Amino acid sequence: MLYNLFDSHTHSDNSFDGTHSVMFMCEAAVQKGLLGIAITDHADMDYLEEQQFLQRLKQSYFDVRKARMAYGNSFILSSGIELGEPDADYELAERVLALDEFDFVIGSIHTVQDKNDFYYNDFQQVDPYGLLGCYFERMLKLVQWNKFDVLGHFTYPMRYILRDGRRDVTLERYDDIIDEILRLTVQNGRGIEINTSGLRQDMGETMPPLKYIKRFKELGGEIITIGSDAHRAEHLGSNIADGMELAREAGFAYFSFFKQREPRMLALY
Repeated sequence: MLYNLFDSHTHSDNSFDGTHSVMFMCEAAVQKGLLGIAITDHADMDYLEEQQFLQRLKQSYFDVRKARMAYGNSFILSSGIELGEPDADYELAERVLALDEFDFVIGSIHTVQDKNDFYYNDFQQVDPYGLLGCYFERMLKLVQWNKFDVLGHFTYPMRYILRDGRRDVTLERYDDIIDEILRLTVQNGRGIEINTSGLRQDMGETMPPLKYIKRFKELGGEIITIGSDAHRAEHLGSNIADGMELAREAGFAYFSFFKQREPRMLALY
């Protein structure tokens, strides 16, 4: 029987694409029987001003503190941030991290040259391989920067490549740079996320898939978080149990959630 269901990647209405308040997300998570969640609202350096991320993050942090007072010790609630594209402005990214005492920082990449999220591409018309090459190069810069806790959904473009029916596209040609990314992540003592959102979408697999979770373990990786990437309450906890099964299959005995930027281990068995 699976237990210790913790969702480390969720978005409240303080994210530009989120739907429900932090308090409502917590109520839904408790009703679903989750041990806890991390609220990881967006802060993309490419669009910090346009999307008013600074104001949104301060409100998110405040809302988490309020919810903690309401729930006490009955529910674990981490205050997090999904920090996107720090290489757009490293100094600004560091100022964002210093805004509040976040428990957890997901580092992620959603865009490449044109600042448009992969979501907006039509991969029946756009060459996926050119964008994938740029994506992994930008991901390597993120890992070299090294001021996050876990690497978020690091096969993210495949969500939309597969959405658009390009089942012919595979990642083998990028295995060398993926290995470099994973090796450096391990060397830096950071973790990777098993993002389960693809299992409820057309993608049909986690980000990353099992192959790269196993490779992370082979390289000495120890820190795995599991997140639904829920942007609305009904998706909280979705396929977290499946992510736990994949972590076990890859050889892990524990997965993590974060408090005060430190991993706390939860048993997978």
